[in-house]
Amino acid sequence: MRDFDSNRIYEILGEEFKNIYIVDCKTQQIHAFKETDVLPGFSAHMLYNDAMNQYIDHCVYEKNRDMLRIALSFNSLYTRLENAEHFNIHYQSKTDSEIHFMYTHFGCIKDHDKITQIVIGFANEDLDIRRNNLDMINNVITPSGLRRKVLIVEDNELNREMLKATLEDEYDVLEAVNGEDGLQILSQNYKDISIILLDVVMPVCDGFEFLTRQKSDSLLASVPVIVTTGNNSQEDELKCLGLGAVDFITKPYNTRIVMSRIDSVIKLRESSMTLAAIEKDELTGLYTRQAFYHHARTLTNFMTDEIFNIVVLDVADFKLINGTYGTKKGNEVLIYLANAFKYYIKNGLLTRYEGDQLLALFHSKEKIDVDRIENNLNKIMEEAPIPNIRVKLGIYENVDTSLQIPIMCDRALMAVKSISKDFKQNIAFFTQEMNQKLLAQRQMENDFKDAIKNREFVVYFQPKYDVSSEQIVGAEALVRWQKEDGTLISPGLFIPLFESDGLVVQLDEYVFETVCRFQKDRMKQGLPILPISVNLSRASIHFSDVVQRYVNIIKENEIPFSCVPIELTESAALYSQQILEITNQMVNAGFKLHMDDFGSGYSSLTTLNELKFTTVKLDKSLIDYIAKPRGMKIVRQMIDLGHGLDMKVVAEGVETKEQRDCLIEMNCDEIQGFYYSKPLKQDDFIEKLRA
Repeated sequence: MRDFDSNRIYEILGEEFKNIYIVDCKTQQIHAFKETDVLPGFSAHMLYNDAMNQYIDHCVYEKNRDMLRIALSFNSLYTRLENAEHFNIHYQSKTDSEIHFMYTHFGCIKDHDKITQIVIGFANEDLDIRRNNLDMINNVITPSGLRRKVLIVEDNELNREMLKATLEDEYDVLEAVNGEDGLQILSQNYKDISIILLDVVMPVCDGFEFLTRQKSDSLLASVPVIVTTGNNSQEDELKCLGLGAVDFITKPYNTRIVMSRIDSVIKLRESSMTLAAIEKDELTGLYTRQAFYHHARTLTNFMTDEIFNIVVLDVADFKLINGTYGTKKGNEVLIYLANAFKYYIKNGLLTRYEGDQLLALFHSKEKIDVDRIENNLNKIMEEAPIPNIRVKLGIYENVDTSLQIPIMCDRALMAVKSISKDFKQNIAFFTQEMNQKLLAQRQMENDFKDAIKNREFVVYFQPKYDVSSEQIVGAEALVRWQKEDGTLISPGLFIPLFESDGLVVQLDEYVFETVCRFQKDRMKQGLPILPISVNLSRASIHFSDVVQRYVNIIKENEIPFSCVPIELTESAALYSQQILEITNQMVNAGFKLHMDDFGSGYSSLTTLNELKFTTVKLDKSLIDYIAKPRGMKIVRQMIDLGHGLDMKVVAEGVETKEQRDCLIEMNCDEIQGFYYSKPLKQDDFIEKLRA
């Protein structure tokens, strides 16, 4: 990358920066565009992450270094620039006992919407950025759209009025004549005050006492203080710094310096708040995932003699908790669990890894005591803010620290996902068998795209028979995966996986298109077409354009909507406003809706009443018990219920003559199952239709 678009670079940054660098996104190598001063640790021809880490070590206050490393890593920077084409970071450095307010601007150059170069400008706000009087003081509006507030605590009326006159065009000014009044105003307005200008020498409550009392309250201490002083005493300055002041302004006041320092400190504070938001989860106070990755890598790199473990805490059915108790109570549960997690894991790093998953990396010289963990977990569940909560733990013990941190975490997640839905087990440890299963799943995900392209997914047809005539009256389309080498992969392996990672959406559409083409071919040949139902997964339902996509496929194939009914599983069709809207769109377009697997889960009469199903399919789990008295009564009532709602009733999973005879006696409409036919390849299904 030798040529730079100078006009574009100056358009992004302006001309006030003395040091400007370009990062090639392909190689992550730094190139100097303009290099007036030497930046400690940061230079051309280095890789970006190496250079930025060295610069942060040399130039940034220690307490802010980790936050900046996370926010300004190449991946974080690139992601942020994808969402906003430029942004600023303000931070504080101290060299030779002097405080400097530093300013770095990041922008990007794109080629066909892809970022190819990142532009970085460094400046010392006090020295480098040229300000034309007060017109260059910008960003005086808070993120909420309100003007920023400045609190002046000054007993001298002349000084107070002078500061007020300087600031009031740009800020809303609050005034206090002594430290006591200042603390009272601060207590009432701390959320809205951006900065405090504090005189040291005052009656009633001087600047030192003000700082001491402010520091004792974490909420009040979050507001930065610039001390105004007329004696230039280094001892006073050091004392104020020790009490939390961030800067000094000497009297008599220089208007430009006052405005510049206030602007710099406010930007510093807001940048710090932004960085803190990147590092800490707002709800729980635990690390965010990216911050956790950073600190975990540092910890494992430096504590090489320690044995580390990872544990993930997962709340079962958290969506149900939010739906039942509301998100406020759901948040209360997460806060409670985060605090409990911190209480029991004192020597580790904790993160809110996912919405309802907390994760911890901790070191221990002792083997994990499962009984103790189980007792602690039971106590956590018993004392939770809501009753009957279930919390599961997945543990990766004695981690392999040579692995990348995300892979370590994946192993604990594998363990927690292995826990069954029954309540016999709430704790699981990672095993190599789980790892082999994960590798197999990753391989299936990697193979998916080519499998779609090569049409390795084969549609089978399981006939549906009329109970009275015992003739085929339709079929259900089912999918099988036959790899190019002839290997068959069970639907029980790939369907749940693709449902969890979203690939099932493409698979649903693939099957739907295949069935539509099949029906089109039969129409062209003048053959009778029977309705062949196609499953629509829960994931597909939540895509807003799913109905239009399916309508377009029907129209492209020029077939009637009635010949491709849509099957929704009972769980996917649980009533909600979104489901109601989607199903209404389908019905209005012309589709027939079937409820699949009815009776397998949490059936809702509201769902049957509100959603416009024409057919209900009784799940195999009901048919298996049809020969028993209670099972027979349940199936009979369900058939009567379906008929009472003007729906056709289909029994799935019928395997014996006894089951068939019972269903005939109950006036069931159709039967699907191995008693009549297993799922058939297309050619075999066509042959069966001819018979």
